[in-house]
Amino acid sequence: MAIFNLVDQASSYGAYHNNTINKFIHIVFVPLILLTAFIFVDNLPHSPFLEDLLIPLNSISNGLIPIALSTPLAIALSLYYCILDVRVGLASMLWINAANYAAVYSINTYGLELATYYGTIVHVVSWISQFIGHGVFEGRRPALISNIFQVFIAPFFVTLEVVFMCGFLNRTRIEVDHNINIKKNK
Repeated sequence: MAIFNLVDQASSYGAYHNNTINKFIHIVFVPLILLTAFIFVDNLPHSPFLEDLLIPLNSISNGLIPIALSTPLAIALSLYYCILDVRVGLASMLWINAANYAAVYSINTYGLELATYYGTIVHVVSWISQFIGHGVFEGRRPALISNIFQVFIAPFFVTLEVVFMCGFLNRTRIEVDHNINIKKNK
């Protein structure tokens, strides 16, 4: 599997996600998992030096783009997805950075403790929902059981699924579906 190949990545992940209900569950809950993961990353202990660096960066952005510990992760994921496919990557970038903004906003508005408390509940419910999707509807274990790094492709995959549902990138969809069928029949 080529790490920078859209069809390889999407078909490897897609081989574990064929059921429509399971896809919908992922479309709903993967963004929530990412948002809560951003809250958890922003909750990590960090040095006063880093805090001193974040304050001026936030004043430069005037609060339009919150700079937190999670921001480099949001940017890195977005850039990786743009390498896979610029169109899908840009669509992913919008909601991933919105999730990062929502995470920082929730911490700044409700406080770290309350944001983490509710974030943990949402995170656990989201994971349970996905495991139910796999066990009940898909009848197959999650992709991350075979390859933990599939966690990082999940946000791209759900964006790609929405793009496919909207009728875009039909040629890519045909190629991905063909590769999924090959992987499933192995």
